[in-house]
Amino acid sequence: MNLKNNDTLQTPKWVYTELGCIDLDPCAGIDTRIAATNWAIERGENGLEREWFGFVYCNPPFSQKEKWAQLMIKHGNGILILPERGSAPWFGPLAMAAGAYMVMGKKINFVGGQSSNNLGSALFPFGDEARDRLLSSRLPGHFVEVMNYRARECA
Repeated sequence: MNLKNNDTLQTPKWVYTELGCIDLDPCAGIDTRIAATNWAIERGENGLEREWFGFVYCNPPFSQKEKWAQLMIKHGNGILILPERGSAPWFGPLAMAAGAYMVMGKKINFVGGQSSNNLGSALFPFGDEARDRLLSSRLPGHFVEVMNYRARECA
């Protein structure tokens, strides 16, 4: 897997501790201990090629966000964190698949990179448990229910 420098940035503790017990982090950093099971590509544990289980927290390599998003949609139980880019072509379909998303009310400075988040982040809940965890968390931000999505028209 070819990773870019900012693909290995990690979620700070103040974000994931608000989400309760996490069973699997399928794309953890080598020293990440977010979940009970933390797969790291550096140890030969490619989360794109393994069967996911339990409640998942996924902070994917942003250069490969679509691949990881598809796995989260398929798994359907957990929270995916990605840049808040409402106008990006991938954002609307992902938001519709999740049914909701939480726009963080505070920029996240990811571990491993200064000013690593210039615009903001969104948390996408998959499944009722994930939705409930976000709604009951003390994370700053606002929760958006997605009622409709219209794709861009090709020019």
